Amino acid sequence: MKFYLFNRYRNTRYSVLKFIFCLLAFCAAQQTAAQSLVVNHEAKLSKTVTLTAIDNFTLSGQFNVGLATSGGVLLLHDCQHIAKDFQPLHSALVKQGLFVLSLDLRGFGASQNEDYSHKSIRLKADDIVSYQGKLAALMLHWESDVLSAYQYLQRTMNNNQSISIVTSGCSSNQAIYLAQKIALKSVVMLSPELSVDDKEQFKHLPDMPIYLLSAKYLTEAMLNAQELFDWSGDRHSVLQTFKGNGSSYYLLKQQTYLNENIAIWLNSTLSTLLE
Repeated sequence: MKFYLFNRYRNTRYSVLKFIFCLLAFCAAQQTAAQSLVVNHEAKLSKTVTLTAIDNFTLSGQFNVGLATSGGVLLLHDCQHIAKDFQPLHSALVKQGLFVLSLDLRGFGASQNEDYSHKSIRLKADDIVSYQGKLAALMLHWESDVLSAYQYLQRTMNNNQSISIVTSGCSSNQAIYLAQKIALKSVVMLSPELSVDDKEQFKHLPDMPIYLLSAKYLTEAMLNAQELFDWSGDRHSVLQTFKGNGSSYYLLKQQTYLNENIAIWLNSTLSTLLE
């Protein structure tokens, strides 16, 4: 009798465990399928766009349409990457229902030709001084290019909603230059690379929410972020620092939750902020 009860108990337990395992496997499959649908849906809505700069140079970007009454975000990469490298952040912004334009800056990604190519500059430069000089000459075009991208995003949105900008590394000063011409709703600067003059220009801008992020031992970027945060008078501004010396690209890659955090913060600032 005891042996029979033991076998029955063992068989019952096995059946329960088998059922739980099957249920977990089913749930995992459903979650994977749901994630696949989200990715496929996003891919269908995403499109590569081209826009013409003031000198007729062709710029390229990845664009996603947002909800009818949503704001927009212009996303810029750094000098070590291209727009598609920041795809996780782009996707997080899209999931917030925002209009998103990720721009390949002139000389990078799909926005390059024989005359404007960061890769060519890097290969042909004889030394670091030569490289920096040619890169600086290339970057002189960015201010007008970014304004053209902003105007393209604004026209495409066609809903009178506000626009924010995300910058990284060497593109950080573009947020300042754009804010001098346009009333931006908010700014994100990831590992900001800024000159003394850039920071002085920032200090003359109207207060607005700014999200600053840097690795602690990426010293220049960390000090820039701290200075801008201390100067900002907006109570919605945020400063985050992380151990290490990784660039913003690696911070977002290693701390994947940051993509969603930034997207949620931007969405909140693009909504009406109650004082």
